[in-house]
Parts: sequence; structure tokens; C-alpha cells
Amino acid sequence: MEGHSTPKFVCLPHNGRKLSYLEMGCSQEEAKHSLVVLHGVGSSRLAAMPGVSEETLKAFGVRLIALDRPGYGQSDPDPDMTLESACDDLEQVLDILRLGDKIFLLGFSCGGAYCYAAARFIPHRIAGIALWCPIGCYHWKGISHEDRLLMQSKVSHSSRLLASFGNRLPFFLLRWYISLAIARRAGKPWVQNCQKCLCSPDRLHLQLLEPSDLMLRDNLEALTTHKGYGMARDLHLVSNHWGFELEDIAEVYTGPIHIWQGDEDNLVPIHMQRFVEKKIPENVQLREMKGEGHLSWFCFNNEAHRETLTALFGEVETSL
Repeated sequence: MEGHSTPKFVCLPHNGRKLSYLEMGCSQEEAKHSLVVLHGVGSSRLAAMPGVSEETLKAFGVRLIALDRPGYGQSDPDPDMTLESACDDLEQVLDILRLGDKIFLLGFSCGGAYCYAAARFIPHRIAGIALWCPIGCYHWKGISHEDRLLMQSKVSHSSRLLASFGNRLPFFLLRWYISLAIARRAGKPWVQNCQKCLCSPDRLHLQLLEPSDLMLRDNLEALTTHKGYGMARDLHLVSNHWGFELEDIAEVYTGPIHIWQGDEDNLVPIHMQRFVEKKIPENVQLREMKGEGHLSWFCFNNEAHRETLTALFGEVETSL
């Protein structure tokens, strides 16, 4: 992502808030497809599709927009944000940036929650969705107590703790905790702690390809400016009920939802993806990645980027 660190800004007309974003790939005039990328918790626009090349995006005719959600990066916080209002904001961005009547979405981890919300609340603007190890809602109907225990047993202790805080604490206390306990440790301490908590495929991937510099810059961008406000808002929203069920998505959204999930991921359990596929099989195409984690297949892997773009847009002739 070198050369793309400086954000661009869009101002939402209904409330004047600024959202920062990164733009890659084709120009508006050249693009055949518009792809909006929504990042995970503690991340930012800088990650986007980590390590994706301009050449790959242009080969597929893609104009990529990676948004900083409110309170992340240089985007203004939104104290009233809900998953539904985030979709209203997204629709305004699509119009202001002239991304077309229908766009494609890529959600990484927590960004998946906002992609599911878009399929529920603005399905008329979404042509297709790709999800990399997306989180799900533990409060969805059909997830039994036993299912929930199984899913949570596969998740690291620190992730379970944060989800518990998000579910149990009022927002002002959660905001206070994130600003003092996490945002103040942004940068190297955060990256080092993440590397300790990640599964072995993820740790090995970080050691071999040394993408931790991007991880470092991404985390500093995510947590520094607004002292972790975006992370606190994310945790508060996604740890409680999302305001819709999977069946609600299937009733209004007819496009594909492509999911990639590593079977050794200890941040998002593969059992959640199997549940989602079972509930809305007409939409979901699940690809289980054997021996992969939360980062290992998705980051700095041209094969992963090309497979994702091919699933959304079809094959292209390229020597990349």
C-alpha cells in the first residue's frame, strides 16, 4: 500500500461528518467494477486487501475504495452509529464517489458485520459480497447454547474477553477501557500482543513475509487519532444483537456471499461460517481453508487476492 497512505475524504451531506478513504486500481473512467473494502477491529483503510497490487486490480478492471469507519483513521466519530445507519452512510458514499448503481463489497473479519448489514438494509446497491473470516452474531436465532459454547471455545481468551466487555459494559465504560487499556498501547505493543495470541499459521506467516510493518502502521492509524473510539463502537455494536437475522438477508438480497475461512483461525470460529451456510445456503458459498488462520491466507498472497476477485468478477486473462 506504499504511496496510498495519505487519505482522501468524503463529507456526508446529512450530518457533515468526514470519512477518510483510500483509493486503488482503476480510475472512475476506466473501472468496470467498484469494490468497497470494510476493515476489521483495530484496523483501518491502510490494510484494505493487504498487499494487493495495482496491477492485479487493474487486470480485473476494479476501482477499490477502502473506507475508515467512523472513529477509525481520520474519519470523524459517530456517537449515534448503528449497523443500519452505517449502511445509510455507505449509500451516500457510493453516490458521492460515483461508484455506480450497484457495487461489490469485501469485508475482513469485523468488516463482515457491516457487509451483512448492507445486504439486509441496502440490498438494491449490492451486486456481490466477499467475506474473509467474517465475524457473526452469537445472538442470531438458531444458535443454541451448545453451539455458542463450541464456537467460543475455538476463540482466543483475549477475543472472548473483549466480546464479553462489548456485550456487558455500557458504551461509556467500554470507551474508557479501550482508550486506556488498548489505544495507549497502539503500535508495537499491540502488534506483539496480537502475534502472541494468533494461531501458529498466522505467526509463521508474519515471520516469513514480514508484513508486520503494515500491521504496525495500520494499527497506529486505527487507534491513535480518536483514541480507540471506532474500536469501542465496533465492539459495542457487534457483541450485541445486530438488529436482523440471517433469514432477513435472504428475503431481500439475492446476490452471492462468498466466504473464505481458515480452519485454524482462533479469532473467528469456522463453526460460525458453517452455521451461516446452513441458514442461508441459497446465498452463501463457503470455502474452508485447511491449515490457515485469520491472516495467513489473506495477507500478502496474490493467489488469495486473485481468487477473491475471480469469485466476484469472473476470470480474466492475465500473466500476474
